[in-house]
Amino acid sequence: MKIRLTKQELSLARQAAALRWQLARAAAVSNQKRAGESDGDLDYLGIRAEMAVAKLLGADYSAMALGIDDGVDMWVGDVSIDVKATFHETGRLLFKSHNAFNADLAILVTKTEAEDVMNVVGGVGRATFLREAAQTDLGRGLCYVMDQIELMPIPDIWAKLCERKYQ
Repeated sequence: MKIRLTKQELSLARQAAALRWQLARAAAVSNQKRAGESDGDLDYLGIRAEMAVAKLLGADYSAMALGIDDGVDMWVGDVSIDVKATFHETGRLLFKSHNAFNADLAILVTKTEAEDVMNVVGGVGRATFLREAAQTDLGRGLCYVMDQIELMPIPDIWAKLCERKYQ
């Protein structure tokens, strides 16, 4: 599902990405950038992805929240969500280890050609991911991945979140 961010949201995302990058480097958190990416690209992508998911789901979220990420980016009711972003439109949901999946739900977001449009692909619950994700080596050591086709579509996630909220 494509979500368009406003000019104001993009401005906030740039500011938050710069702050997040500075805080992470000051805390000696290693940069995960790849060849061809500038220092802030990964943080900027991640914040735009988080903003798109929060906008779509009406989640409790602040791009300017301070501190090192604990694996939970936002909440919808009592459901914790970790947003994972990728520069690749066909990218997969990836966790370095089972222990890195700390939220109740992970949602995959991909970049599009337009800076202001993010593609919220789908998601998966923690138990399902731990049971079904494939372990593979993508060139940086073993990790766990799920292809986009294996993820629950956003309308189904929304329905389950609403059910849980109103039970």
